[in-house]
Amino acid sequence: MKTAIALMERRLLPDALVRMGIRRLLRQRLDTERQQGAARQRFIESLRCSPVALHSETANTQHYEVPPAFFQTIMGQHMKYSAGYWPDGVETLDQAEAAMLALSCERARLADGQHILELGCGWGSLSLWMAEHYPNARIVAVSNSRLQREFIMARCAERELNNLSVLTADMNDFSID
Repeated sequence: MKTAIALMERRLLPDALVRMGIRRLLRQRLDTERQQGAARQRFIESLRCSPVALHSETANTQHYEVPPAFFQTIMGQHMKYSAGYWPDGVETLDQAEAAMLALSCERARLADGQHILELGCGWGSLSLWMAEHYPNARIVAVSNSRLQREFIMARCAERELNNLSVLTADMNDFSID
């Protein structure tokens, strides 16, 4: 191939031969793209037929049904599972959680008055944040844990939040009706 390209660049190959080579390369490329596209479609179809969550009962037992007191010991005040945001001036875990919650809402372009669905709400860090910062929003959070739901609803009662409801559901069977 390198030799053919070198000859072509020095204009030592007839135009008809160059065109034939280009057509051959284009056919090969199109065949490759078709094969990859078909493989991609098979993968997408397999995802459509797959459950949303695997082994959810085992996960519940091992992780989600652990008492809230354990997580209150190891997390910040917002009970945020995932990363905090540590811009300049943020020095504590509580501040980093709050900064990340605010950034998440900003990136999602949330606004007061919206109807918001949060799937997999954990201990309610984002749900409770949204309920407090968007008092006219209607928020529905979904957890697969009864303990998490009870914890979030207790926090709602403490804070007098009435714009947040929590559903307990297995995402494999979840449907909004």
